[in-house]
Amino acid sequence: MRLESFEGLGSYTRLADLEPAELGTADAEEFQRTLERARLKNLDEVRAALSFVPPADRRGFAFAVPGCAADSAVLTVERDTLTAELTGGENVNCVQANYFLAVFSVDRGSIPPTPTLLTMPR
Repeated sequence: MRLESFEGLGSYTRLADLEPAELGTADAEEFQRTLERARLKNLDEVRAALSFVPPADRRGFAFAVPGCAADSAVLTVERDTLTAELTGGENVNCVQANYFLAVFSVDRGSIPPTPTLLTMPR
């Protein structure tokens, strides 16, 4: 697993129901449209992150993960489930959750054809 991109998205409550998506799919297009509708301040960076095209031996996945003051993210693969979790920013109290975009690439042979995608909020 490799973190390809990590971007702060702000505290948009509209992102609470945003489901993770595999890049290059219809779900990923809807993921991007949802972020565009949120009128993010860093939309160019978000578009660039979501336009990542993994090499043929890897697959790409995008997650919008709620947290506070994270500075990175990790992806855990457990059987047929991929779970994104934020890292950093421990011992910081937030009044409102922030969201972070994490784009990962994963070795194609290490995951099933249709994995379950989850986020682990902090």
